[in-house]
Amino acid sequence: MKILHLSFHRGCINDFNYVCDKLGHYVEVLSSIKECNTNKNLSTLTLPNAQHYNITHKRAEDYWNKYKDYFETFDCIVTSDTAPLSRIFLQNGWKKKLIIWICNRFDYANGYRGGFPDREYYDLIRKATTLPNVHLIGYTAFENYYCKHIRNIDIGGKVITPTGGISQTYNNFLEKPNLNNTLFVPPYHNDTKMMNLKQQLENIGLKAYTGKYNGPLDLTNYKAVVHIPYAWSNLAFFEMFQLGIVYFIPSIDFLFKLKKMGNFWFQPPYNRAMLPLSEWYNEKHKDLLVYFDSWEDLKQKVNTLNYNEHKLKLKKFGEKHIKTTLDKWESVIFIFK
Repeated sequence: MKILHLSFHRGCINDFNYVCDKLGHYVEVLSSIKECNTNKNLSTLTLPNAQHYNITHKRAEDYWNKYKDYFETFDCIVTSDTAPLSRIFLQNGWKKKLIIWICNRFDYANGYRGGFPDREYYDLIRKATTLPNVHLIGYTAFENYYCKHIRNIDIGGKVITPTGGISQTYNNFLEKPNLNNTLFVPPYHNDTKMMNLKQQLENIGLKAYTGKYNGPLDLTNYKAVVHIPYAWSNLAFFEMFQLGIVYFIPSIDFLFKLKKMGNFWFQPPYNRAMLPLSEWYNEKHKDLLVYFDSWEDLKQKVNTLNYNEHKLKLKKFGEKHIKTTLDKWESVIFIFK
């Protein structure tokens, strides 16, 4: 099957490339980033201030008119990060298979600019739930929950999380043994702006680094990752299984103590009762992460964890997860023609 994948996210591109490689499907990538592997002119997808996320009626029409002959050469279109890319096809009567892999809320927008999201877009998504050629799939269970309970659009219960597998999108690994005793702090809001997590770790006698890193494989150089979650799901979460990367994260109780510092951010909408829907606090993952209830508890766990045993547990779970996830993708891509 010949598949075209539209996405703005390198991690989603990597994961779906991995899926297609394992299942033996040909996939091309249409994007505004360098992972695009077509010879198409994508300048119209690159707009200032992330406006390419806001797919208005006119923008969907422009993309369709520019690429419709190219689109028709494919058997299946997949959109990911973000779902509004599907408007290009929903609005223009696409009859072949369309898979909308919903990441970061189906109506994600860069602010409310240019009138997006608009009523027509919501109507298109609502109608899409009734079309036999369209498959709406949550990237995490929270996406399905958000559609049904926040936006009153029931997309059903199909969820396909990332495999966490690494494709040739990431092929630049460099081993750095000097980092093996260093904790990595991701450069995200809660880790760097809500608080200086690196400094906090150093204050309790732990060696830490924060900043840019060269893809998921680079994290295998570090002793472990310490992170304060900000999202319902992350690609890094699933790459953790496959690469055996140990994650220390605050328990829900400690997370809400840290929240009182101010400037805390978590992808809206959220409240404490909803957090078990997130991959970070999902019951089925509780033994795969190391939760800490205080800074003293974190220090003790960092210094006493059996890392080899924990990494083995991650990889064992990861092997089962990949098989299950590939089976789900195969059922959508291949069985439902």
